[in-house]
Order: sequence, then C-alpha cells, then structure tokens
Amino acid sequence: MISASAEAPAELPITSMRLHKRPEQPAGTSIEGLLRAVDAHVAAEADALAQYEYLAGASGDPVIALVMRLVLDDEIRHHELLQRISTTLRDAVEWTSSPGALPKDTIGEPLPGTYATIARSLIDEERTGAQVLRRLAEQEEYINGGLDSLLLEMMAMDSDKHARLLQFVLRRLEARARPGPADYHA
Repeated sequence: MISASAEAPAELPITSMRLHKRPEQPAGTSIEGLLRAVDAHVAAEADALAQYEYLAGASGDPVIALVMRLVLDDEIRHHELLQRISTTLRDAVEWTSSPGALPKDTIGEPLPGTYATIARSLIDEERTGAQVLRRLAEQEEYINGGLDSLLLEMMAMDSDKHARLLQFVLRRLEARARPGPADYHA
C-alpha cells in the first residue's frame, strides 16, 4: 500500500487501455490475438489498480477515499475475471485445462421450469429497482455535494447489469428446462 503522505509517485504510470486498430489477423490466429489483447488489458489494469489505491489514501479526503475504494473493488473483480478469461483462452490455444479457467459450457440434466420463473422474477425486480434508484438519485442530486445521487445512480447501473446477467441465466435455464405436467398432452 502506498503511504497517504507520499507525493504522487512517478513510477506508477498507467498503461493505456485504448484499443488500437490492428490489421486483419490471418485465419487460425483469432484466439491468439484475443489472448494477447486480454493479457495486455490485464497488465494495464494492474498498473491502474496501484493508482486507484494511491488516490484513495493520498488525497486525505474521506469522500474521495470512499469513491476510489468503490472503483478499486470493481477493478479488482474485473482484473480477476480478465485473468480467468485469459486462462480460458490460453487453455484453448494450448489444449490444456486449468483450474483457474472459466467453467466449461456443458449442459447437464434437465432442470425444473420453475427455475426459469424465478429468474424472470429476479430480472423484473432488478429492472424495477433500477428505476426506483434512478428516481431517488434525481431527488438527491444536490444533497451532500452530489455523492448520494452518484452512489444511487451507480447502484441503478449495477441493477441494470444484474438484469442483463440474469437474462443470460434465464436463457440457459430455458434451454435446460424439463417439461412440466402442463406440457404433456394426452
């Protein structure tokens, strides 16, 4: 951890995460190219993590520290997911199977259709929650320097993200749903 009293360290450069347009990849190298891009992004995020940590402590401002730690928590989770994606891509290139890779896309036994019903309900709840949080954010816009409004809006964005993730889950559940009694016709 970087000391809060230290001056901004010049040795913590942020590697650009901008994507550069590359010439068309030859056939058969798309996974390798994606792996290189993901690995470059992982390295760039590692540089940024130190900067987030530095600003959180060095500013001496508890509001900045809170916001920077929220960003840092998200970035750490993103970094871990990118590392798992990288491991998965590397496994595909090297014909290996690593424990740190993403789960394999296998379809198991059929699942009860009620699971899809639960997922639909959760999607609705997340969408409704996002709308409520956005209304609250508008009401809180000028309170506490806008911090409350910002945090409520970020939570609404998280709810939107959760709804999108749940839609993915719903598609998988629907694909695996076993027919219920109403689906059988005599």
